[in-house]
Amino acid sequence: MICTEVCTNNIPIRQPCTCCLFDQATKPTVITRMSGNEFEVDGNKKFKSLNERIPADLCGLDFTFHTFNKMYIQDIINLEACNVIPGMYWYKKHPIYKVDIIGIVVKRQENVKCFVYGVDDGTGVITCCCWKNRMKNQSPEEMEHLIKGGSKLPKVLKEKVSAIMMSQSKMNEGYSLGDLVHIRGKIRIFREVREVMASYHNKLEDPNMELVRMAELPGLYRTSYDVDTLPKKVLEEITEMSQGNNVKRCQREVVPELKRLLLTYLEEHQPDEINIKYISSLPQVTELLEKDGLSIERETALQKALGNLEEEGWIFTKENHLVYEVIKPDCPLENLIMDILKRDCVKEKYQDEGCQFMHIVKEVRNTQKYSAVQNTCILTCLNNLEYRSDLIRTSFYKYILCTV
Repeated sequence: MICTEVCTNNIPIRQPCTCCLFDQATKPTVITRMSGNEFEVDGNKKFKSLNERIPADLCGLDFTFHTFNKMYIQDIINLEACNVIPGMYWYKKHPIYKVDIIGIVVKRQENVKCFVYGVDDGTGVITCCCWKNRMKNQSPEEMEHLIKGGSKLPKVLKEKVSAIMMSQSKMNEGYSLGDLVHIRGKIRIFREVREVMASYHNKLEDPNMELVRMAELPGLYRTSYDVDTLPKKVLEEITEMSQGNNVKRCQREVVPELKRLLLTYLEEHQPDEINIKYISSLPQVTELLEKDGLSIERETALQKALGNLEEEGWIFTKENHLVYEVIKPDCPLENLIMDILKRDCVKEKYQDEGCQFMHIVKEVRNTQKYSAVQNTCILTCLNNLEYRSDLIRTSFYKYILCTV
């Protein structure tokens, strides 16, 4: 229920009353503006204005960029425009250009090609442009003739087409003042006024849908819009990009070169285990790091190089997370995989086509020593065993021993 007043033109002006809209438990999040650089949420926590936003080429990694964001209309009106990408706006750190709103029609204007509505959800009023479709000039008789023209269509399909055409015809008649509408679309500026250009719009018959939306929004703001939701790796890269040229150079140039040196060392010497302290004492590694002036970021560069080798399946972290075991012929991991296949390939379930890859991964990770091993490392061992004809790949993801 919404409290209303009546203006001089006898048009109801919606003014939300918190006492009758929600109880204390479901009251929307109240945002109090503090200053130009601070704001307070529910009087409990203060945040700084987020000036350090993600680069434009990383905006697509944010979940809000590709979705229709359900927001309060007042927040849509107050979105900060992005100067880099036309048509995009910022809500804190999140890039937004598509929105989803539910509200009451408080203004209606019909043009030749579109309807212009003023939609109010209790927090503000925004203009929405809803385009008419090509059926606007067709009379009911013409539409009935089109339906009868498809005489070869089944009866059920005819009825469905008829219902769709009639609903489209009613939609072209527009919405009336006081109708509850659901609108999705892009934000745009028309004649220096921010509005929503609708790609979807529909009239809602249930008036409770507005209350459902208003009860849903505080949770969305609390769990999504008001927090950083970028992937962890992206946040790490953004942090490193802002720390200076040395870290950028470490990431772009030194780490690939360091990875190449370590890979050459592993192929030539084939050690059983390595760690950061051991490889940092190698002459080639020391010379490379001192040459590039990265003595301070030495450990960071080595960790990144070892992480890249682990992702490609050359090494893997053992249980203490400080020592890396090297994958090579007849290494302990290969022997464990062979023991698993010898044990399970004789079972009725696996004796025809062999063990599935994920079954092998599960059995390997059940051991304490290899609980954190990555899939790529196990796949490297399986490829090595297949190359030596110790096992056969019966399909894309199933393996069986050559002799059981």
